[in-house]
Amino acid sequence: MDTSGDISMEDAAQGSQETSQKAIPKGHEIRSITIKAPPFSYIHLELIDSSSSPRKTGLDDLTVKSYITAALTQFLGLTGSAISVDILKVEERECWIRVPREDLSPVVAALGGWVGGDEQEGQVAWRVRGKGSWLNVLVANKDTSKIWEA
Repeated sequence: MDTSGDISMEDAAQGSQETSQKAIPKGHEIRSITIKAPPFSYIHLELIDSSSSPRKTGLDDLTVKSYITAALTQFLGLTGSAISVDILKVEERECWIRVPREDLSPVVAALGGWVGGDEQEGQVAWRVRGKGSWLNVLVANKDTSKIWEA
């Protein structure tokens, strides 16, 4: 019998184990993803009241929306009123809003320079407490600012 081209059963079994062992990756594959330009930016606002008596009621979503729309319209006209603003949370005199990333600078300028209200009820204005591309950073900054207040 000529066995020059044949492979023994032991060699065949070892060869199949080697190929199956090569197919199993050792360790974990690490992948990272970078978000270069998030689609939204976030702004933390505080309403400042110039009247000597504090307002009896806190802010609500409708009041926040009307004040923000008034500020954007006053500063940017019809274009400003068309900017999409999402109210995320309203808490006492503070609120958090979300705007498209490319509109962050005009919105901050409009809100920071706006003064509304009248002489009888007193004037109100927005104070920009923080802005950024990540909401969790603004929320964390709110909590850390209380550390230094005594």
